Amino acid sequence: MTDKHRRNCTLLALFLLLIEAAVLCLPVFHGYTALQICRQYWQHGQMLSHIVIPLLLLVCPIISICLLFHLKVHSTDKIPEVLFASVSANASENVSNCGTLLFLTGSLEGKSFPLPAYTNVFLGRSSQYCQIVINSSDISRRHASVCYHASRHTFVITDYSANGTYTVDGERLIPNTSIEVPDGSIFSIGNRKTSFRLSANREDNT
Repeated sequence: MTDKHRRNCTLLALFLLLIEAAVLCLPVFHGYTALQICRQYWQHGQMLSHIVIPLLLLVCPIISICLLFHLKVHSTDKIPEVLFASVSANASENVSNCGTLLFLTGSLEGKSFPLPAYTNVFLGRSSQYCQIVINSSDISRRHASVCYHASRHTFVITDYSANGTYTVDGERLIPNTSIEVPDGSIFSIGNRKTSFRLSANREDNT
């Protein structure tokens, strides 16, 4: 979904929600609001045909809210194409400017991946969203991101998942909140059967 399409859908949903809220609160049905008519139906057992339109007006706001929620969820999955371009451009960068992510357990155990400096590298189940793909049902499509800060030899990690990202002590990271961690930090993800260590390259130290 493009930014223009998402923006248009959001404006449409908000516009419909505004109209529906006004109709629900105004006495447009012979001096009654849609809410009052529906309440009278349930209390007095009036004919179904009398509440079809008011009932629809009650359902429409729910649809609009669901649409807005859908747009919000999918907007968090959107990763700029420039991200992948920058990772590709840094592939030949001097190794001293890269950190390393080494899998300790899980399906990728023993495999290591370079972390170009100051570049968000995403881990997850989807190759569409992530540079490091982990094929496991407990891993979210875009589970977490890691960014290596070469000047301080630290890492910034952010969790986006449903099943969580955990420190070596078992503490779950707060979703959608970035934290800076030191060289050598170990994390587990999902059902905690997959773990990895973040290592800084200190060859450039004097």
